[in-house]
Amino acid sequence: MQLSAKILEKEEVACDHYRLALDAPLISKDAHPGQFVHVKITSQYMPLLRRPFSIHRINSSGIEILFRVVGTGTRLLAEKRVGDELDIIGPLGHGFMAKEDTFTAILVAGGVGVAPLFALAERLRQFTEVKMLIGSKTKTGIICLEKLEALGIGVQVATDDGSLGIKGIATDLLEDFLVTAASPQLPIYGCGPMPMLKVLSEIAQLYSSPCQISLEANMACGVGACLGCVVKMVDHHSPSHFEYKRVCVDGPVFDAKEILWR
Repeated sequence: MQLSAKILEKEEVACDHYRLALDAPLISKDAHPGQFVHVKITSQYMPLLRRPFSIHRINSSGIEILFRVVGTGTRLLAEKRVGDELDIIGPLGHGFMAKEDTFTAILVAGGVGVAPLFALAERLRQFTEVKMLIGSKTKTGIICLEKLEALGIGVQVATDDGSLGIKGIATDLLEDFLVTAASPQLPIYGCGPMPMLKVLSEIAQLYSSPCQISLEANMACGVGACLGCVVKMVDHHSPSHFEYKRVCVDGPVFDAKEILWR
């Protein structure tokens, strides 16, 4: 669905990290955690392509997106004001498949990877205990901490420099948690940099835990036509080969064991 969505709220949640609340009830009614919207940043020719943003929160009046300024497109988006309109398409892609028959769900976020996991945490907390493990280079990159705790979600933090939480990375927290977990094979959900997700997948396989991850990719069309966001996946019909899948339509959420990491 393509529509014009008014910006209802704008918040700088950390340095160069912004949250926008969008008036888009027609999108929110069909949206699921893990899906994304494709946003046209301006009405001008530059930047030419839309930008994909994970759906950060879902409510009756619309959706929220959370993003970090990394280039021209996100810088222009950060300059938008409350009341401005954005041309958006969504919800797009396949989201997380939430497992309801479990005592605890573990969510692992690297940096702004917390964006899609927040909506998932809000959904999961309705029927299970949720643990959120967040990692970043330094404490300034740890976002949404207070809001997650306000929801009653247990949050643990790791930073590369030890400025907040333990000194280490998010997957260190995961290993520590799984070693002492009372229940085996706890479901894991993750989003963050590819190196982190690769380690996350390896840990999940070691503990026989089902693991779903949300991949980030540069996208042009967002609907599967351009093949610009493909990733290598295991080809079960020919184990010595691989197949390509599109992050925009086949994902962005995948079963971690299906991804060809090497």
